[in-house]
Amino acid sequence: MRFTLEVSIDIFIFSCYIYFKSMTSSEIGDLVARCTAFSPGHITGFFEKPKNKNQNTDPLFYGSKGAGFSFKKGVTTSVELYNSKKKSYHIYINNLLTNNAEVSEWVTQYYLDKSDFSYYIKINHSIDIPIGYGLGTSGAAALSLSYALNKALDIKFLKEQAAQIAHIAEISCNTGLGTVIAEFYGGLEIRTSFGAPGIGKVTKIELNNYKAIILCIGPLSTKQILSNYSNNANILGRKMVEQLLLSKDVNSFLRMSHEFANFLGLTKGLCAKPIEELNNFGVECSTGMFGETIFTLVSPSEIYPVISMLKKYPGTLIVSDIDNRGALIENFE
Repeated sequence: MRFTLEVSIDIFIFSCYIYFKSMTSSEIGDLVARCTAFSPGHITGFFEKPKNKNQNTDPLFYGSKGAGFSFKKGVTTSVELYNSKKKSYHIYINNLLTNNAEVSEWVTQYYLDKSDFSYYIKINHSIDIPIGYGLGTSGAAALSLSYALNKALDIKFLKEQAAQIAHIAEISCNTGLGTVIAEFYGGLEIRTSFGAPGIGKVTKIELNNYKAIILCIGPLSTKQILSNYSNNANILGRKMVEQLLLSKDVNSFLRMSHEFANFLGLTKGLCAKPIEELNNFGVECSTGMFGETIFTLVSPSEIYPVISMLKKYPGTLIVSDIDNRGALIENFE
């Protein structure tokens, strides 16, 4: 059985290679344009989900209120356009061909439909944070890809319009509600109304003297969390948004995030012990909404002791500056 599985995987990889080579020789022409864009990762501390979406709901006005922060590790997306006899594309994640990138496929197809020219598009998402741990990778992939395709294909959408396409993709694929608008702005954001970039309202707080320290222990399903979300959690999230708007304080954000995660039962299990140790040291922290992921925001004097505590536990430890710029285009040629 194992031998058969390994052979099947080898055949699949070889078939992809042969298919790509045949396209290269017979259908793909010269390189037309290359563009690279970056979107930061993001962690949600607490949120308010809108009422159930129906078929008539405009996704541009759908999303979530809440608060979270963006950090400087994330997704860098490169797009290469080649002249071609027909419109087609391949998507790679960290240089490996994938057929499991639903949101990126949605964004790519949208732009192909907008273009009057036939291109083969090679897309590569370079992701330097774990996928599935509540770090906003799907939103970051969609946003950076939308920026890169808009520029490379010369569609001439405004920056907000390109971000709106990424937002709609996340809503359509049920992979997120407020991540794109958060990563669009960067910083510690407070989302005060529902909607996509340019429609939803955000109060942004720039954090220049803080580090994000994140321990990714285990993944959770975004779709599962959103489907099990209760009205009582919504009420709590709404109150917290109002309180944070008044205080605009980092420790208040961390305390409320912990309270919210605890209300949802996300601070138990593997997350309990590290949280307890950090709290005993006097450091506020919480868990991500969509992963068994512990996070905190600390001043320079707290970085070393917090790292020393968390590195004892299993998981991937991330230390990053806060991203105050939001998503942007890095290179175009």
